[in-house]
Amino acid sequence: MRRIVLLAALFALAACNNDSTSPTVSLTGNYSLRSVNGSQLPVTFSDGSVLTSDVLTLFNDGTFTDNAQFSDGTVEVEQGFYSANNGSINFQDLNSNFTFAGSLSGAVLTEIIPVSGGSSLTEVYVKQ
Repeated sequence: MRRIVLLAALFALAACNNDSTSPTVSLTGNYSLRSVNGSQLPVTFSDGSVLTSDVLTLFNDGTFTDNAQFSDGTVEVEQGFYSANNGSINFQDLNSNFTFAGSLSGAVLTEIIPVSGGSSLTEVYVKQ
């Protein structure tokens, strides 16, 4: 949750481009975060913290973990459930009881995370 709050403080609403004609790949696996609202990692937040890496893992049983690594050595882990239907993904974060959406286009997974104030964050991951 801290990660979401930090990101919200720094970024504004961003657009997402999905290509529905991309080849289908298996949803399960590890995804590395490449950008947040168009800014590539590492990302420095307004409080000075620096996100250096983030790996989202989707498991066959419908669960996920998200491990965010910061430059000071801290790691934030989020866990929850996901469901997928025709390229759309719904996530339920158990740590914060927060629900958000995503999509898969080829090997690119995009999450759209609503934040306070009516804006959202766009996180783009690439399958490893």
